Amino acid sequence: MFHLLGAQRSQKLKRGRFFCPVCGGELDVKLGLQKAPHFAHKQNKSCSIEAEPESAYHLEGKRQLYVWLKTQQASPVLEPYLKNINQRPDIMAKIKRRMLAVEYQCATLAQDVFQKRTEGFKQAGIIPQWIVGGSRLKRTSPSFYQLTAFHWQFIHDHPHRELLFYCPETRFFHQLSSSIPFYTNHSFCSVQTIPIHQASAGDLFFAESKSSLRYDNWMKAIHRFRHKPHRFISKETNRLRLLFYEKRQTPLSFLPTEVFVPVTKGAVFRSPVFVWQGFLYLFITDLGHKRAPIRFSAVLQQCKLHIHKQNIALRYECSEDCLSEAVKQYIDFLCKKGFLRETQKEVYMLNQPAEGGRSLQELLERDRSCFIE
Repeated sequence: MFHLLGAQRSQKLKRGRFFCPVCGGELDVKLGLQKAPHFAHKQNKSCSIEAEPESAYHLEGKRQLYVWLKTQQASPVLEPYLKNINQRPDIMAKIKRRMLAVEYQCATLAQDVFQKRTEGFKQAGIIPQWIVGGSRLKRTSPSFYQLTAFHWQFIHDHPHRELLFYCPETRFFHQLSSSIPFYTNHSFCSVQTIPIHQASAGDLFFAESKSSLRYDNWMKAIHRFRHKPHRFISKETNRLRLLFYEKRQTPLSFLPTEVFVPVTKGAVFRSPVFVWQGFLYLFITDLGHKRAPIRFSAVLQQCKLHIHKQNIALRYECSEDCLSEAVKQYIDFLCKKGFLRETQKEVYMLNQPAEGGRSLQELLERDRSCFIE
């Protein structure tokens, strides 16, 4: 086996003959000045492995990860061909007696391709370890990051709901965890930054990272929401806006503090936090005004009803247990803050009247009391 990672543009390589380990076809050695050295199949030769173009950033990141895994005594192998599943991971490594396929992903990856590759590794008894290029990590404000469907597919598949980034320019890993969406593509996250020379592969790949969330930054996001004009809003947000105005005479910027609860399981919802919680809040307070008991099962059923009506959108298909956990975390927070009280198991009463007509200053004070402890 021979690879060109870090190879010099020596013309001696041109005199050798190289063959593809997958299809056996002869390869050309490309040693131009514009691109990194690479092999290419001879003209008109097809191969069963699909090769995606790799940028210089990607190639350098892969080289650094390969060298780092050597220092970790992980016996890394660069781009081995796994015949039984017809796949070629970037790097194979053995860590804590477990085989890993380390995939360094810098380009956009379609969900069906991601699922196919991931399932292929799992079927072969190999743990897939996806690492995303550090250039794909975009911070929008303190503790907030832009996370799209591209990022969420990796997070959803990870056992600890985490995402690992690596930047070959700074030589830092960025470990993202505890992602709580505020808007559809903007999430509140904890990010640990680790220099590659200090990183332990065992800890990085198998240990759950320590969360370091600052909830005052969550409160600041609510503050920005209350102060900005809402000229362009989604259909679901507009439905909620109209409903709040009809039922509570409350404009969007004056939504109650109780619809901005940072729920870790809330990542299941693609709708903004104030949308899915807003619909549930109206149901809960409608029952509370009638002094009727608020049953958890009824709140969960209401959530499913709004999903069916497309008032609340899911980020991915999930079980009822997953949905139940998110709604339960929301209810538990309302109880912790004294908004609800539990009278029997999973049966609640409204502990305080749902106040309307608060001034903006009063709302901001309420936000602070809830989210800065």
